[in-house]
Amino acid sequence: MQIFGRLWQKMEGVVARQAWGLAQDGPAWVLLGLTRQSADLCCVHTLNVLVPPQGISVIHASWLSQALVNAPRPKFGPRYRLAMSVPAHALAAGQMACPLDVPQQAWPSEVQLEVAQALSLPPEEVSFDFESEASGAGMAGQIRWVGCARSLVADYQNWIAAVQGWRLALVEPEMDAARRGAQALVGGLPSLLQQAPQDWQFRWGSKVLPDLDGSSRDDVHWDGVLQEVLSAPVGARLVASGLALKAWA
Repeated sequence: MQIFGRLWQKMEGVVARQAWGLAQDGPAWVLLGLTRQSADLCCVHTLNVLVPPQGISVIHASWLSQALVNAPRPKFGPRYRLAMSVPAHALAAGQMACPLDVPQQAWPSEVQLEVAQALSLPPEEVSFDFESEASGAGMAGQIRWVGCARSLVADYQNWIAAVQGWRLALVEPEMDAARRGAQALVGGLPSLLQQAPQDWQFRWGSKVLPDLDGSSRDDVHWDGVLQEVLSAPVGARLVASGLALKAWA
């Protein structure tokens, strides 16, 4: 429960120099690894597209475990920190007024019911996360939530647990990962057109999202821009980059 961004735990006693993102790209998955160049800069060190064997259903992605075993990766550290994305079609998202007549510690139960209704699943079969936005005194704030089927998260966990050396750090919506990648990408989204993914660099702390023409616009505009990026061949690579950055967060 509440797995988006909260499933992650730090690797005790180790400052990781590498992190990985795994993003779905149609029937395939894009595996992208980042490595630190300096305290605030990292670059792509590995990019692989994992393709399912012919005749294997995408729904049954247990082939992914074997693909990760065979994927080339640098021999560094005892375990590889990996983050995975949930595609938009597998998610439900929305917002609701903060229930003023319900104690704050009971809000997760209220959100769980909302998510379950949106997914047409029993409440115990959903995983979700949410954040609240404060409002003025005496006024109800808003809760923004996102969720998916618990079985999907369990599948992700099982696929990665079956591969020695990999550790699933977190699961999050692909749009969140794409936004993080775009914010941190050196040169902003224009770099998507100017550089191959293998040449991308990322800098932590940047909150500016320059448009393809170099300008900056509001979040509503950016939702549309990122949707276009996600539908392009480079989209899954940007998502995987954002996931790898989150594994370090």
